[in-house]
Formats: sequence, structure tokens, C-alpha cells
Amino acid sequence: MNRQRLRLLALLGLMTGPVWANTPVPATPTLAVPNELGAFGAGWQLRGSGVLRFFGFKAYDAHLWLLPGPAEFSYTRPFALDIRYDMSIKGSDIVNTSLIELSRITPTPTEQLNAWSALMGTIFTDVKAGDRLVGVHLPGRGVRFFLNGQLRGESSDIAFSEAFFKIWLDPATKRPELRARLLGQGSATPVAQ
Repeated sequence: MNRQRLRLLALLGLMTGPVWANTPVPATPTLAVPNELGAFGAGWQLRGSGVLRFFGFKAYDAHLWLLPGPAEFSYTRPFALDIRYDMSIKGSDIVNTSLIELSRITPTPTEQLNAWSALMGTIFTDVKAGDRLVGVHLPGRGVRFFLNGQLRGESSDIAFSEAFFKIWLDPATKRPELRARLLGQGSATPVAQ
């Protein structure tokens, strides 16, 4: 009997607790390191993963990858945020939401926000279920973005790179549960809006 059917039977009261409790949980498949990361070093390791939902619908799975190094997360070492979409999202919505969030977390002059908006407008296109966006933070060098394995754009603006990734990784994020999971501080259960 599969796990979903067992859960349904348990919810309906048709199954006793001990049988449900002894049902083996299937192993989670190992997540492969995105191929794009090979150009930035060897030994990338998954730090954490989480799921983001909007109004009950799964938007994406997010994974934080780090090169070997100190246990604590830091912007002084390379890392990558790997987002695997489960729904279609317009590129303009990605840009607008990103601008709102990064300016909320990192107060930024209007002219700088305008420059970052133009940059993101060239990088972020419409995405659909199954698409994968990987952003790579390179300390002292900036950021590179890949969509489905293809380079979409890059910037040597270190301030932009840090501000962008703070949307997910700063303590002031609107999604603290997702941040905790990405940093390996919690389980990979869904995060709801």
C-alpha cells in the first residue's frame, strides 16, 4: 500500500495507529549537482532545500549549494541557489517581486534600483513548470544566472549579487521557514504564503 493511500485511510479512521506508524517511509532520491556549477569548482554540496507555495499551489523547490568550507553560511564563499519551478511565472513578475523584496531588505537608492531592474529584465524571462533557474554568487566577482543550463546573464555588481540572494537568505526575509530549510536548519516541508 502506498504512503498516500495509508495516510488517507488513517485520516478516514480505517486504519489503526501502530500499522501507520510502522509503515516504512520511502527514501528521498539524491539530488544531482547542477551541471552549471562545475565551472566554479568541484565538490559542491547541498546545504538545504525547501518548497515555496503560493495560496496552496506549489511554486517551486529551492536548493542551496555550497562549495566545501566552513560550516557556517557566508557571502564570502561561492554558493548557488537552484530553483526548480512547478508553475508558470512571468519574467516581469519575477523582476517586480525581486525588486520589492531586495529593496525592503537592503535600502537602495532609486537610481540603483532602476539599474538593477534593467539588468533583471534582461535575465529573467517567463518560466514554466519544469524550468530550472540557477543563480551563482561569486564573492568579489558578482553573479551569474542560468536558465535550464544556459547562461542567461551575469553582473560584476557585488552589491546586486548580495542584495538579490538576501531575498531568500537574509534574516529579514519574508520566508523565514524557507530560509531555515535552505540553510539546513529545518526539514524540507512546504512553506506556505
